Amino acid sequence: MSRNRRWIPAVLAPVIVAGSVLGFSVQANASIDLPDKSASQILQMINTNPDIAFSGRIVKKASMGLPPMNIVPDISQSMIDEAAKRMPKEMSDFLPKASAQGELALALEFFAGTHTANIYVDGVDKARLQVLDLLSERDYIRNGNQLWSYDAGKSLAQHSVVSEAEVAQAESEARSLFSRNSGKLPFDYTSPAAVAEYVLNEAGKYSTITVASDAKIADRGAYQITITPKGSQSLVASATLSIDAATGLPLAARVMAVGQSTPAFEVAFETITFTKPAASNFNFTPPAGTRIKEVVAPTKADILREIAKAPKAPSEGEARKQLEDLAAQGWGAVAVIPAAQVPAELRLLQVNNNLYKEFTKPVSGGRVFTSALMNIFFADNGDVYAGSVTVARLLEVAAE
Repeated sequence: MSRNRRWIPAVLAPVIVAGSVLGFSVQANASIDLPDKSASQILQMINTNPDIAFSGRIVKKASMGLPPMNIVPDISQSMIDEAAKRMPKEMSDFLPKASAQGELALALEFFAGTHTANIYVDGVDKARLQVLDLLSERDYIRNGNQLWSYDAGKSLAQHSVVSEAEVAQAESEARSLFSRNSGKLPFDYTSPAAVAEYVLNEAGKYSTITVASDAKIADRGAYQITITPKGSQSLVASATLSIDAATGLPLAARVMAVGQSTPAFEVAFETITFTKPAASNFNFTPPAGTRIKEVVAPTKADILREIAKAPKAPSEGEARKQLEDLAAQGWGAVAVIPAAQVPAELRLLQVNNNLYKEFTKPVSGGRVFTSALMNIFFADNGDVYAGSVTVARLLEVAAE
């Protein structure tokens, strides 16, 4: 794939960030004055070099307005209930209202509190994310075809070996598919300027896009773009992306929610260096006493079998129409999952897990999960409606 083609997903990143409201955000720590650039020029400078090498420390902060709860996977709901029996009433407020365990806990903690992680990258096949927990750490490592995940708190390491042949085949198929369909794109994909202008024009239908003040993040000068939704249906007040002025690497992002004076979600480099990380950062030897679990990496055939077992997915034509409908709604977009397509695991969660009632409240026709940036309506008939929109907007779509 040519370097110009690699540029396309990178320039789309700010729009995806704004649209999903899970982006990379901004925390300026000093003033700086860089040479002026337009929004288009800033988008065009976003780094697309697959061989980039860097390391640093990232801090993620989330203030999504979620209920108080325990998100430590090893503490069960029954343990919380037992503690409540033994604890004086005056101290009951110190107990979490519910407990998330396992994969659910890992998913929820991303949207709560502050987390710090070290990151090391050396090209496309060497990377390490080291999440620093309060008294422990978790590591996710790729070193060539070797994949490791390690949870020090559980003394558990999981290991997989990637099939480089299957990866190469998948990349080849993806390039071929892109080439066959490139003529259908509404812009010249070989021109970063053309792609940037198209993205800005499309986003401008629903958003006001401005070049924000230059910032100094992790001791580096950064350009900033802020996207502000038009209309009043979205929960997002604004989303800001910060781009390193020298390398084009996104350094930070911030999403502000309507009615909040502090960011609802932000992630930013606290420190960063663009020297090549030492090879030792990607070498992993499980510490003594660690339980090792070998996980066979799924093959293409495995993935196809799992897809076949899933609820009936929409056809290509139906999927395209759904995407077009969502795009036409702009920031007021609501994703609808018919009951027949709702995963069985989610239906079981609604029936069997205390978290469902703790995290949702009753409304006419079902229950709703609310947060600063995302609302989800679980209809009594099994349909699910979700969007970065007000509850009123969800109920309005559900009633149509």
